Amino acid sequence: MNKEQIIKILKKYKLNIKEYIVISGAAMVILGIKEKTNDIDISVTKEYYEYLKNNYNVTFDKINRYNNEVYFIDNVINFGIDYYTENYINVDGINVETPNEILKLKRSLNREKDLKDIKLIENYMKDKNE
Repeated sequence: MNKEQIIKILKKYKLNIKEYIVISGAAMVILGIKEKTNDIDISVTKEYYEYLKNNYNVTFDKINRYNNEVYFIDNVINFGIDYYTENYINVDGINVETPNEILKLKRSLNREKDLKDIKLIENYMKDKNE
């Protein structure tokens, strides 16, 4: 998915902008750090987490490393409560994790697939002097 596709999908679901932020790879795409991603990860407030589980077509995805449940909405949007932060910026009407927060997240996950993203974020921040 590219930036336009991600934003279109998020707006289609009419999610409450005050209750979630886009994180990880989708945030990188929205910020222009990379071109595409395979999924849309969002982190939500605890209250909104319960709301989404009760009001959307959700399926269980996994138990994450913090022992919290993560779900999919229609196998399109992946959501959980971990990684929600007030450190976000608004891009085209979507609240997105800051590059610094994405970098912290990618480093903390310490997965092989994140190494390329870490380099992209570091280069982006260097270019933007962040």
